[in-house]
Amino acid sequence: MFRNYFTLFHAAGELHETLAGGTLTGVHSQEKNQLVLSVLSAAGEPLELTLFTRNPKTALFMRSGHHRKKKQTASLWRALEEERVSSVAISPIDREITIMLQSGRSIMLQLFATNSNAFLLEGRTIIDAFKNGTALAYSCLPEQNSVPSITEQLETLASSERNIEELLQLHEGDTEKTIGALPGFDRKLQRELLARIKDDHSLPSLHRSLCQLLHELKNPHVQTGRNTEGEPEFSILCTPLIETQHHGSLLEGLSAYSIAMLRHTSRGKQEEPIHAAATERLKKISSELQSINPEAVAAEAQKNENFGHLLIASLYLERTNPNSITVPDILRPDAPPCTIPLQSELNLQQNAEHYFRKASKARGKIPGLLKRRKELEGQAVEIEAELAGIAGKESSSGPQRAESSVGPAPPKKGERLPFKSIPFSDTITLLIGKNAADNDSLTFKHARPNDIWLHARGTSGSHCILKGAGPDHIDAIKKAASIAAWHSKAKHSGLVPVIYTLKKYVRRGRNLPQGQVVVEREKVLMVKPEKELP
Repeated sequence: MFRNYFTLFHAAGELHETLAGGTLTGVHSQEKNQLVLSVLSAAGEPLELTLFTRNPKTALFMRSGHHRKKKQTASLWRALEEERVSSVAISPIDREITIMLQSGRSIMLQLFATNSNAFLLEGRTIIDAFKNGTALAYSCLPEQNSVPSITEQLETLASSERNIEELLQLHEGDTEKTIGALPGFDRKLQRELLARIKDDHSLPSLHRSLCQLLHELKNPHVQTGRNTEGEPEFSILCTPLIETQHHGSLLEGLSAYSIAMLRHTSRGKQEEPIHAAATERLKKISSELQSINPEAVAAEAQKNENFGHLLIASLYLERTNPNSITVPDILRPDAPPCTIPLQSELNLQQNAEHYFRKASKARGKIPGLLKRRKELEGQAVEIEAELAGIAGKESSSGPQRAESSVGPAPPKKGERLPFKSIPFSDTITLLIGKNAADNDSLTFKHARPNDIWLHARGTSGSHCILKGAGPDHIDAIKKAASIAAWHSKAKHSGLVPVIYTLKKYVRRGRNLPQGQVVVEREKVLMVKPEKELP
C-alpha cells in the first residue's frame, strides 16, 4: 500500500506543505537505484527526499539533514541547484509526483514499482532521466487530457448504487472484474474490497463497502506493522496491522516503513543512510536534553522571587546606587547581606515586581520542560533500539519470527483510543475526546488539517472532530455541535453556543494547560445539547 495512488496523493500534499517555498540545493546519487533530492525548506530545515527505483519493496523516503558522502557520489542536474521550489502535486490520473521549480522546469517522480524513474522536464519534454537518460532524452511525455481525476471518478461511482450497477452491467455482472476496473485500485485494494464484501456480492453490499473504503482512503489512518510472514507493512486503512504503530503524518509513516523494510531485507548499503539519519537524530536529541534543565530554571525562579521579597522588605532603605542595592537577607538570617541588581529607571517596588514577574514566567516554563525532556528520553530509547536493530541485534525478526507467526496477532491488550467514535453515515464520523490529555491527542495527533473541529464556547468540554465532512455539510455539523454541547459542562442548558472551524485553524497556545487551544476563523452555532445514541 506504500505505492498506491491514494498513499502518494496524500504524500504529495505533505511534500507541498514541507517543500514549497524552499530551495533545491542539489540532486545526487550515491547508491545504486537511489536518487536523492537535497532541499532547504522555507523554514530553513535541511531535508533529503530519496527515490528508490527498481525496488518493489520501497518507494519514497524523506529524512532531516543532508547526508551526502564525500566519495563515491555523483552530482546530477547541476543546473537546478539553488532553484526555488514553487509547488508539489500529483497527477490526477497516475502515480506521478511533480516538483515544480520557479524557473518553469520540473522534476517528475514516476512511482511504478520496478519501473520507477525520475525526469528533468521542460514542459512535457524530457531533458534528462535518472534511468535510461540517453534513450529518453528529448522525448515528450503524453499530454494529459482533461478527464476526471481518479478521486472524482470514484466519488461519482460511490455517489449512487445506480452508477455501480452500470459498471457491473458493463462487466456482465462479474464482481471481481468490476472491482478490477475501479480507477486507482491496485491488486491490494481490490483484494481488500473483495474481503470486505465477503460472500455478499449484492449491489447494496458492494456500494456500502466501496463507500467505507473510499472514506478511509480519503482520511488516511497511517500505520506500520508486519504481515503474517513477519515482513514490514504499511497501511492507510483503519484495519490494524500486526504490531501496529500509528504515525502523525504520511511521510513519517513512509520513513518508518522504509527503515523497517531495509532492515528486514538486510541490505547493508541501503541501511547506511538510515543508520546515519538515526545517529544524527540521536545526537540532536542528546544535545537538546543537555540544554533542558528544569531544576536550574526552578532555582533561578526561586532566586528572583527571593530578590522580590527582599526588595519589598527594604523599601525604607536609601538607594545610593542606581544599578544595585545591598540589603539584609531576612530570608536567611545567618547569611551575609545580599546585593541585588536593579534597573536604574525603576524604583525599588517596581524592581520587586519585575523580579516577581521573572519568577512567575520561569515557573510557567517548568511543566513544558519536564514534558519535553520525557518526550526526548522516550525518542532516544526508540532510536537506540532502532540502531541496535540495524546492527543486527534484532535477528529474531527474520525467518524464526516468520515461523512463529502462525496467524494474525490479536490487538494489544490494554490499548486505548483517546476518543469515542460516533458514525453518522458510511463516510462521516464524529470523534469525541474523553479528557484534557485525550483532547490534546485527538486534536493534534489524530485529526487531519481539513477535519471539522468543534467545542462548546465559554465552558470546559470535549474536543470533537468531524471526519469526512466539509464546511458545506451543515446538517452533519449541527448534529455534531449538539453532541459537543452535551459533552460539556453546559449540557443542561437550553441552548449552548458551539464553535467550529477547520482543524488547521486550531493551535496550541503558549503556556496554556493541556487541552486548551487557540482557535481562529471560528463560526458559532446555537444548539440544544443532545446525547448521541448508544
